Amino acid sequence: MLPSGPQMSLGVACMRFDTPSPLYEAIGLVPGSVIAFIGAGGKTTAAWRLLHELGQPGAPAIWTTTTHIVEPILPEGTGLLLTEDPIPGMLRPLLQRLPRWILGARRAEALPEPPDGPYRAHPWKLKGLPPGQLDRLIPRMPEASWLIEADGARRMLLKWPAAHEPALPEEIDAVAVVASLEALGRPIGAVTHRARQAIAYLGGDLNDPVTPEWIAALIRHPQGGQKGIPPGARRLLLLTRERTWDPQAFEAVCAALGDSPFEHIVALVGGEPMARVDSPRAPVAGIVLAAGEGRRFGGPKALADWHGRPLVRHVVALAQRAGLDPVIVVVGAQAGQVRKALIGMPVRVVENPAWPEGMSRSIQAGLQALPPEVEAFVLLQVDQPVVRPRWLRQLIEVHRATAQPMVIGTVDGDPRPPALFARPLFPALLRLQGDQGGRPLIQAFPEAIARIPVPDPTWVMDFDTPEDYQRLSEQ
Repeated sequence: MLPSGPQMSLGVACMRFDTPSPLYEAIGLVPGSVIAFIGAGGKTTAAWRLLHELGQPGAPAIWTTTTHIVEPILPEGTGLLLTEDPIPGMLRPLLQRLPRWILGARRAEALPEPPDGPYRAHPWKLKGLPPGQLDRLIPRMPEASWLIEADGARRMLLKWPAAHEPALPEEIDAVAVVASLEALGRPIGAVTHRARQAIAYLGGDLNDPVTPEWIAALIRHPQGGQKGIPPGARRLLLLTRERTWDPQAFEAVCAALGDSPFEHIVALVGGEPMARVDSPRAPVAGIVLAAGEGRRFGGPKALADWHGRPLVRHVVALAQRAGLDPVIVVVGAQAGQVRKALIGMPVRVVENPAWPEGMSRSIQAGLQALPPEVEAFVLLQVDQPVVRPRWLRQLIEVHRATAQPMVIGTVDGDPRPPALFARPLFPALLRLQGDQGGRPLIQAFPEAIARIPVPDPTWVMDFDTPEDYQRLSEQ
């Protein structure tokens, strides 16, 4: 259920949820998302809720940690895997048996008694996996949603990270920073984990009451709530309370944040979404080109099997994980079959009957389907299945930072798709002819381009033949 209309208070446009809403929808996740949680005051509650919302037959979810979590008493439909070296061949059969799994390395610290929390628990903790190990595993398991607790807070309401925290993998789509509104009015030293370190950066005294401005300063500080977040990761903020809804407190912290780096700020009570404040930035869409016949490949690439699902469905999921909205898929050859492969996904499918005339006609079909409020779009090819959602977000971040209407990645100086195009270049795109993509615009408008090196050239690899596809799939 989407939020109701805006309610204005303290200069904040706050969207209230009138009926119960799934948390994954409230924070803009889709099945297959990879999200890490940092901060204090509700990380486990949010992760536990998302595990049960996203973990469904055919769309599994895995909850893990790079630090420690308390081991749950397993409810129906949920499994526990303890291993120092998880691999896809071990996990996939388990995901087919149960849709929800908790993954850890081993049992670790014993507790005097099970703590209170969102689930019934055993009196011990599970040790998690190193971030680098998750970075090797996550890209090889694109069918699963991943929920990762990436720091500890000793059950405090606010958190200043230690020197080694947060322990964030790089292969994440989003980071949810968590802070509890129940800290407001209470002494900083009584509710903040590593309060002295926080005061050294933010000022104040251990006995000073926590104010909305102090929470906002902690959340926004590059050594506080923003520390270690990988470039391109979507930034989300969860402001929590345990039992009662306090709209004035939520709106006061949102107002203190001002022009924040967060895409969504969501109020939670016991894990239940109550309200949301969205970034005022205009949306960036995604256009997925899936119209070709794949002559050298032996059939439409869009219908190739990618780890158990059609490739077009996988690439659309990558676009959605990056927060592109709306996502438009341009189809042509075997359009009916490609449409069928997308059933159930929130996308707009546009048919290009002139697909034999080349890529330009597909770009134009997608462009003409964009809603007027869209400021820019990212152009994706269906034959680039290992592109990272955070790379797509980096294209957006560079566009917004530089105001350049075209952003492209480069490998050894050579431009490589995907690329971002903003509205000033739309007329030039509509004049393209034949089998042309964005390369003519690079030549015609060199002063309008922001170029950024691709961190890993494999991210932008494509394929033309079955042999190319096999090699890419094995990577």
